[in-house]
Amino acid sequence: MNSMENPRRSAAIGVDVGASRLKLVLVDRTGAVLSSSVHPTPGGDTGLEIGERIARQIGAFRESSRAAGPAPSGIGIVVPYFVEGPDWVQRWTTNMPKLEGVALRPVFAKHLGGEIRTGNDVSAAVIAEHLFGRGQGVSRLLLMAIGTGISIGVMIDGELVQYSWGTAGDTGHIIVDPDGLQPCTCGGRGCLETVASGWGLRAEAIRAAGRAPASSLAAKLQAGEEISTTDVAEAARHGDAVAMTTFKRAAHFLAVALASYLQIFSPELIVLSGGVTDSADLLLGSVRESLSKVASPARLKMLEGVEVSAFPQMGAAIGSASLILFPDRYLRSPIPLEAQPT
Repeated sequence: MNSMENPRRSAAIGVDVGASRLKLVLVDRTGAVLSSSVHPTPGGDTGLEIGERIARQIGAFRESSRAAGPAPSGIGIVVPYFVEGPDWVQRWTTNMPKLEGVALRPVFAKHLGGEIRTGNDVSAAVIAEHLFGRGQGVSRLLLMAIGTGISIGVMIDGELVQYSWGTAGDTGHIIVDPDGLQPCTCGGRGCLETVASGWGLRAEAIRAAGRAPASSLAAKLQAGEEISTTDVAEAARHGDAVAMTTFKRAAHFLAVALASYLQIFSPELIVLSGGVTDSADLLLGSVRESLSKVASPARLKMLEGVEVSAFPQMGAAIGSASLILFPDRYLRSPIPLEAQPT
């Protein structure tokens, strides 16, 4: 029997290791989340220490979820960058720099047992969308994840585009603002992440508030308070001009990037996911409007819509569980680990 049809794979744990948050789910074969937990991503003095803490958090979740459903047949773990080789060496970890070059396979082998697979978070998110979300039955699907970083996952005729370490490439670093003031974590200038990610949006709001003393955000700065992306969103909802302009600017650059992706991938549907989609009410309409102005009319005719993901926050975690539940369906090389605790 093909492993993706194996009824014994009735549930799996999915783990989304983000730069800010660690998301864990127990998922069954229908995509139902039986148990979930979200924590700040562990810190540490070294990448190995961070890896050890992540592994222990996963182990604790596995124990706590025992009563929530069937025993998990394995663990899928995804990260927001690239994984190289049999020891799972972490590469291009621009938003989690302490993990650069760290081999996580030995760490997870030490703390966790059974079947474990790894891959990229946005590839996992588009898998979840295609299996269980808005992408069901869609031939050409593009998912853009917007959080600490930005990236896209692409599904074409049921096949995941994966020509760069199991992904469509480091697509959050497409250049959209070459004259921009904000340097990127990758070392470049003008990347999409610098103007539309969570940190890029916050940085722009702070700069703009410094030039607009009447803004409620300026008042926060003058009082010595920190400004978060959530603060910017709340200010925009209350009519703060600086905050509203910041979101409109971010939406414009997202649309500029999407217009380029339309030319490359010709998606029928675009879905937006990630932490910044908490502010979808401030972004989605402006993204659609800007896209209609900058994209090729011929490509727009092929596009049925731009929507928020069915799983805006937990898609990557659900998709990572799918690497266990449906191991042969999507990733050519999901980098498995068969290990027993030592």
